[in-house]
Amino acid sequence: MDTFILESGLRIAGLMLSGLVVANFVAAKRWDYAGNLAGRQVIIRQVFFVHCAYIVAIITALAIQCLGWPGLLLEGGMARVVCAFFGLFWGSRVVVQLTYYDKEMRRRDRGWDVFFLGVFLTLALIFTLAAIYQ
Repeated sequence: MDTFILESGLRIAGLMLSGLVVANFVAAKRWDYAGNLAGRQVIIRQVFFVHCAYIVAIITALAIQCLGWPGLLLEGGMARVVCAFFGLFWGSRVVVQLTYYDKEMRRRDRGWDVFFLGVFLTLALIFTLAAIYQ
């Protein structure tokens, strides 16, 4: 596959990942993370927010990588491993959404459910193709 096509795909992934970063902040407000965790032990709240922060940081770093230097994700064995990991990572996110998340909530917000499934499937495809066609 042409390097230009792969780099373009990774840049599109970077835009999608940037959207996911914003979506994490919208979700925190929409689902009232702080309010829902208010009655829990302090350590539970702290672990939850630290996990969220680290996930957002990783997604932000990957977005920056994809937008600024996509070619680095197409050069060498380490790049292939990183792309393969993120292909599996986003593919597993699809499985989690389809099998673990509350079905009633998914039905109630069907538009968002389908939208995010499409985002995660697209990310899985882009990173998998980048891993295979280097």
